[in-house]
Amino acid sequence: INTIKVINLTKPKKYFCVSTDKATYPINMMGASKAIMEKFLFRESLKFKISMARFANVAFSNGSLLYGYIERLLQRQPISCPSDVKRFFVSPEESGEICLLTSILGNSGDIYFPKLTEKQLVNFKSITEDFFKYLNKDIKICKSEKEAKEIALDLSDNSSYPVYFFKTDTSGEKLYEEFYTSEDEVNFNLYESIGVVTNSLKPSFSEMELTIKEIDTLFKRVSYNKEDIIKIMNKILPNFNHI
Repeated sequence: INTIKVINLTKPKKYFCVSTDKATYPINMMGASKAIMEKFLFRESLKFKISMARFANVAFSNGSLLYGYIERLLQRQPISCPSDVKRFFVSPEESGEICLLTSILGNSGDIYFPKLTEKQLVNFKSITEDFFKYLNKDIKICKSEKEAKEIALDLSDNSSYPVYFFKTDTSGEKLYEEFYTSEDEVNFNLYESIGVVTNSLKPSFSEMELTIKEIDTLFKRVSYNKEDIIKIMNKILPNFNHI
């Protein structure tokens, strides 16, 4: 919001923003906040051109699965991994290319995303096994996180690495990723490997101003809880079912 206030003083030729697949049918706070960000920015697209990119996990980027594995290996910490989660991955180069294409070629209101199929979803367990194969290192499958931690205490360079696979128990995470909704108009023919959402909804100024004002008022209170925030979010995202 503060960035847009500054930009409105100069009226740029184009504004580009990175969103996330989590904004599609959001089920957690991060996805909902990104979905609201999209709506807020596209409202501003009535004043100047705005386009966005939604893409999947960027391999080896800060906070990504493989980046976390490397950090744990350096500290000789055990690996815990949900066995049933599937994700799309793009390389750092691919993510940069999507951003550039969106910035240069995207029309105002467009959302670019990688055109990936279900066959390209990668299981976290498979990623983990391939990662250790690449390192030419055996893994020790553990029955619990406690067992993995105990084995990690006596790790040597030649030891099998302790890995604990578990079924997802986080209700706020999706088992798979989506880049568009059933209500979106999507152009799959413009590019060979990129799809474009072309009908991004632009909420009214009054609707967004009311939401922003309510959020500002809430955050200025001495105390508030997550339910208070969700209640405001639901006004602009009626289908947001936080778990």
